[in-house]
Amino acid sequence: MQLKSTPTMVEDFLMLNPGPVPLSKNVRDEMARTLVSHRSPEFAETYQQFRDGLDYVFRHSTIDGSSSTDNGMSIPLMGTATMGMESAIINLAGPKDEVVALDNGKFGERFVDIADRNCLVKPIRANWGDSFDMDSIKETITSNTHLVAMVHQDTSTGIMNPIKEVGEIAKENGAFFVVDGVSCIGGDEFKIDEWGVDVVVADAQKALAAPPGISAIFATEHALESFDNTHAGYYQDLPAYVKTTKQNKTPFTSAVTLVRAFVVALENIKEEGIQNRISRHRTQALANRAAFADMGLPMFPNLNDHSDYSNTVTVVDLPTPISDNSSDFFKAMKQRNVTASGGHAHLKNLILRMSNMGDLSTAQVLRGIQTVGEALCDCEINVDTDSALDIAEKIL
Repeated sequence: MQLKSTPTMVEDFLMLNPGPVPLSKNVRDEMARTLVSHRSPEFAETYQQFRDGLDYVFRHSTIDGSSSTDNGMSIPLMGTATMGMESAIINLAGPKDEVVALDNGKFGERFVDIADRNCLVKPIRANWGDSFDMDSIKETITSNTHLVAMVHQDTSTGIMNPIKEVGEIAKENGAFFVVDGVSCIGGDEFKIDEWGVDVVVADAQKALAAPPGISAIFATEHALESFDNTHAGYYQDLPAYVKTTKQNKTPFTSAVTLVRAFVVALENIKEEGIQNRISRHRTQALANRAAFADMGLPMFPNLNDHSDYSNTVTVVDLPTPISDNSSDFFKAMKQRNVTASGGHAHLKNLILRMSNMGDLSTAQVLRGIQTVGEALCDCEINVDTDSALDIAEKIL
């Protein structure tokens, strides 16, 4: 594979933002099919395929392919993952229930905001990109805690949080454990029972490589038996979703086109094999990290003994003077028909976030690395793009 720092020819658009991600051709083609009614027998059959595909990904996201749980069910939702996050909380916890929400990134902050609107929130905060202090978590989660909410791999910072350890603490205290698995489901390992997870949220547009707009949760039997819609919004009534899901339909109008495309994306995952997919994502992330290190770009997350780097998005510090105003850097990337993302909020100009989620090929990963190197050089940051590519190629 020879991709060197020669003048770049115009190539197909490559989106390496951490969601939405590029769609395979067969997924795009599926969206062009003639519509059917969401109450038709044809769509009911599609919905069963949807459920089966989700079950495969949720249950079998393990290194050896074994099932991580033998109970519970997948529940598709006609809304994005934020709907899943909020639905899980408000169907398991009421206004007087204590919810401990962990925040060390944009999406942990979202869990705090959701809990604050609906329950008695008790946040555990760390600076974005920093690791949580386990002693603080042990002190905060008590027998008074009704539910714990946490992000597994936060795409805003590139950190992988200690789900297993926090799950054990939640279980010891009799609390429900709700996990945002949006950027890991379909791209990395996830063990429902072993990690003590009651509800995990996934989204179409991340590692599952489906079009944005719908999401899904997996709920264990314990969670299913505990869902209470007393304080849930009309559209976020999970008992209603459970009932209709078992009938292969949704409580309201289904996003027929998006569901069909999602089914094809899930078939692509099964064809690749979830274990092969996890291995590929881990290898691609390792190649990105090594290449960026060779360019002198330090990793943004601050790790401790309980955290790790995400295997689906790589986040690095941008060098001065780019970090004063990163627009020229991202413009240089876009001129090469490649896009990636900067940071959220106060991190806007300070970091680069590059995804390897979905169905990316080795050539696409290398093209992303080459584009970053060339854009840095355009901004008068002297890096050896060829050296970085050589390192990445050896890993890939």
